[in-house]
Amino acid sequence: MKNVILSKRLSAVAELVKGSACVCDIGTDHGFVPIYLINSSACDHVIAMDINEGPLERAGQHIAEYGLGDKIETRLSNGMEKLQPGEADTIICAGMGGLLMKRILEEGSPREKGIKKMILQPQSDLRVFREYLRQQRFFIEDEAEIFEDGKYYTAMLVKVSDDDNNEAYEKVVEEISSAEDAIRICDRFGPTLILNRDKILFEYLTHEKSVLESILLKLSENEHSERIHDIISKINDISIVLNLY
Repeated sequence: MKNVILSKRLSAVAELVKGSACVCDIGTDHGFVPIYLINSSACDHVIAMDINEGPLERAGQHIAEYGLGDKIETRLSNGMEKLQPGEADTIICAGMGGLLMKRILEEGSPREKGIKKMILQPQSDLRVFREYLRQQRFFIEDEAEIFEDGKYYTAMLVKVSDDDNNEAYEKVVEEISSAEDAIRICDRFGPTLILNRDKILFEYLTHEKSVLESILLKLSENEHSERIHDIISKINDISIVLNLY
């Protein structure tokens, strides 16, 4: 049987999985990512978890159809709750908002469970989420920006670190004179996307700058001073990144 065909968004997630022994897919939905990973030899074993019984049952059916029941196991779990320490070296978490994903990591304690790498794809609140990762010494090693069905998605390969060597952020600091500005901009737009001069990031920033400038023209300074300040701040940060291209 041919391997499953993933969407561009999920392909970006799967492509970041390399050299893992066991991957835990949190919120597995239909189980297609685990099937793809095993069939493409990206890992040896997958624990596919979901909080809802319906999606997990469908995932189990798809896994059985591909004859991968010995390689992929399913578990009903709220976040990482049912993952035991040492069972997996990598987690995948995609298809949910950044604040929910942040809570899953806070409650799941990936460092205590022996997780070395995390492939994450938050769909909102990316600045807050990246700031959280940085503060927890979960360091971004690679990112992929995807445009699909009219939306932008960011997949991240994150290392669970035991030191303070946040290499990607430090390299951006070298390119931008102000360390404070560089850290804020990395949180907003992604350190490795900036370092790699990612083409999709360039498209996103160009579009976002145009949208923000249009909004700015419609706002009254007396009524929306705080929002105007926030928009100008973001436009300035976008301009700093675009000037690096």
